[in-house]
Amino acid sequence: MSAPQELKVLLLEDNPGDAFLMKFYLGESTSPVFNVSHAETVKAALDLLAEGPFDIILSDMNLPDSFGVDTIKTILGKFPGNLVIVLTGLTDEDVGLETVRYGAQDFLTKGKFDSKVLISSVMFSFERFKLNKQIDSFTKQLGEENSRLDTVQKLLNVGFVEFDLKTNTVFRSDYMIKMMELEADTKTESLDTAISHAENSEELAAFAKEAIAKGGSGEFTYKRKNTGKEFRLRYETIGDKIIAVIQPL
Repeated sequence: MSAPQELKVLLLEDNPGDAFLMKFYLGESTSPVFNVSHAETVKAALDLLAEGPFDIILSDMNLPDSFGVDTIKTILGKFPGNLVIVLTGLTDEDVGLETVRYGAQDFLTKGKFDSKVLISSVMFSFERFKLNKQIDSFTKQLGEENSRLDTVQKLLNVGFVEFDLKTNTVFRSDYMIKMMELEADTKTESLDTAISHAENSEELAAFAKEAIAKGGSGEFTYKRKNTGKEFRLRYETIGDKIIAVIQPL
């Protein structure tokens, strides 16, 4: 049997009664197990954060050395990228919503939750926060890969294009759009609209259907309408798609 998940929690609360209740509620969870460190001031919390990371920060807003939204601004200003859940009083719910705009993941109103609600709310916020971080990481990685692809296209002076006959759409890379002197909003178009940019558009449409039917790889030459510039398309078929690079002649 595997050991239960352990999560480090920083509880920022100066009211002894509220602090005791929060620790008691979190202590009722056996999976995950919450290891709680307690601070009564923002300064003490920052000192603890400087020593090492926490999975979750539960923070009251009104403390001896900080008040309201400034509490969240200070914590996330010094230690960005942390999961913060705000604890508000009954009269501070509007301020709780404001803290979310400044980076808090969620807020809980004191007196309106028991241990079950607290634990489920904390875990929901934790899983959502973790998923958002994964999405951000993937988006950053995708951006870096796209940047590399653009650089390679510039070095080779080729553009990338994908024909999808199943969805009747065409996707173009940014460099291909620039190379063919197309409008910036033509990154994705219907197949009929995309091939209309070629002088021999009917021949290009017939080529696309034949390429999918035969499979494999090959090349096709066509002229850009209006400019008369010639381009060579080298392609590989994958199912109902044609993956190709285009190079000016």
